[in-house]
Amino acid sequence: MIPLERERSLADAQRVIEAFLARQGWSAHIDSADTGLQGAVCMLHDVYGEAIGSGFGKGERDAARVGALYEAVEHVYANTSAPQERAELRAASLLFADPRYAALPFFAELGRQATRQLSCLRYRPFFGDGDDFAVPAFLCRPNALADLLPGDDFDYSSVIRYGSNSGTAIGASLEEAAVHAIGELIERDSWSLFLVAHYLGEPSRFGAWVDPASLPESVAAVHAAASAQLGREVLLIDATSDLGVPAFIATTNRIIDGEAVFPTGYGASLYAEHAAIRALTELVQTVVVGQRLASVGDYSRQVLQALSEYPKLRACAYFQVNRERMRRADWSYPPRERQPPAALLRELVDTLADRGIELHHLIHHHEGDAFCVVSCVALELERFLLVTTGMVMAPGLRGMALLGGALAGREAQVA
Repeated sequence: MIPLERERSLADAQRVIEAFLARQGWSAHIDSADTGLQGAVCMLHDVYGEAIGSGFGKGERDAARVGALYEAVEHVYANTSAPQERAELRAASLLFADPRYAALPFFAELGRQATRQLSCLRYRPFFGDGDDFAVPAFLCRPNALADLLPGDDFDYSSVIRYGSNSGTAIGASLEEAAVHAIGELIERDSWSLFLVAHYLGEPSRFGAWVDPASLPESVAAVHAAASAQLGREVLLIDATSDLGVPAFIATTNRIIDGEAVFPTGYGASLYAEHAAIRALTELVQTVVVGQRLASVGDYSRQVLQALSEYPKLRACAYFQVNRERMRRADWSYPPRERQPPAALLRELVDTLADRGIELHHLIHHHEGDAFCVVSCVALELERFLLVTTGMVMAPGLRGMALLGGALAGREAQVA
């Protein structure tokens, strides 16, 4: 059986990626449990035995192990410059004069450094004859400072913290990878908006706690399994935004010894049930990986310390949800017909375009018919989630619109 949003069965996907590793002379060590929902951890090594990448996987055991392996390969290519990538120097003044960059949290810095140049990568539209788009390299490749173009004199000290690999994914084809990359962008936009509403504004304006009794069978089964495995009540929150693409957050009603913050999981997909299951399985992955790697808890404690002088921002990172201040909703998504990734990609691009949001992409690596690693950007989407990394920041344009009442979540819109 071929999973939703995929082009290959799990067995075929495993065969393809293992054949690739054999050709490269790479090896992988995957740590996972024998039963239950997983938090698989993969360490990838090159032909010399040097660690070159890592990845996590979630869900049932086989899916989690294959997912962790693919994510490790994704991270290798997402952090490596490739010949087909078009890099160029751009004057900061040109970016500052372009309204498409106005939603970036460091937009003002482009104006302050208007006389300087910075390294950018050329991203392309998915369809039509639209123009390529220059994206600051550090924004989508965290290690970009190690590979700046000659003549780059931009001072990155105040902006490098905004870089992340959000919107990067691997898949059997460009279309499959892009569907997952765009889903991640939407998921993190919804996550950001939930943080803004719940901890800075009015919790009832965005996000609804979904009544477990109303869940469809497939979601209810995973919800029950996650709750039983974690030994805690699991809360599923509908965080679908004005974009209309189903997005969910899963968390627990309490934390246990060793946890510095409330564990969470996120998911977004045109298939609502799939999005909810992704959030629930990622929640379990978060807990399992946190129990396996002490560095996870150490990092969370460092984040809380970094935000200690900003109580509302610290609350975003701690993520204790007050369900009494949230809307309560029944599941209300109808089943959706299965479609190939190419059709899903077209729908996602059109959906965001209808809201004035442009999507562009860059192929990091295309391994023939085996897989593709792609990075997608939509600069208008909210990035306030970065506060959970310990960053002191204000919401962006969409977050401020939510606080001002000009934007609301799905449940608030239909109430």
